[in-house]
Amino acid sequence: IDLNSIGEVEARKIMSYEHKALGYRPPPGSLASQAQAEAAKHPKGGPSPPDPALLKKAALSDAAKIESERGHPIPKSTVVDGIDLSNITEAEARKLMSEEHKALGYRPPPGSIAASAQAAAAKHSEGKAEIKIDPQVLTEAAIKDAARISIERRSRSNSPPQIDVNKVPVDEQRKLQSLETKSLDSTAGTASAAVQSAVDKREKN
Repeated sequence: IDLNSIGEVEARKIMSYEHKALGYRPPPGSLASQAQAEAAKHPKGGPSPPDPALLKKAALSDAAKIESERGHPIPKSTVVDGIDLSNITEAEARKLMSEEHKALGYRPPPGSIAASAQAAAAKHSEGKAEIKIDPQVLTEAAIKDAARISIERRSRSNSPPQIDVNKVPVDEQRKLQSLETKSLDSTAGTASAAVQSAVDKREKN
């Protein structure tokens, strides 16, 4: 985040996110305190204020760093792929489970984003049934996590990809391929390669 573009509105948001994540007021040296100091110099901010989602991600990341330095690490699953599991609803958790189950071809295992979301949603189920997170964000997160699980399982057992390749749409296949290309030198033999092969067969038929 460019603190020179931070105004009082953005600084208050960062302070709020970080305060909530920590459970106490962010200390001197934290991103929130730095943002407030900078905002005092230019209260209205810069010409292009940062994306609110970026502010939240930066604040939560800084809160995790502070807690880690103090020996009280925040659970790493608080925010995954832009999804705040501490506020996820049961409906959103079901959507994640459905999408990841569909991509994998079997129920997502413990440690998956779907399983973590269900556990988190169960802690605050009262009065939260609607979907507030963009369903597309949920779908992309589920497919990305399914790819991660598939890659990890394959690397452990040298087995073929576990994603049900015949059920992944073409547009999601492209996203999957892009994700794997960023994290791997080659997509040869990966989940996206298997999906691409299945898509090619479908298109020929």
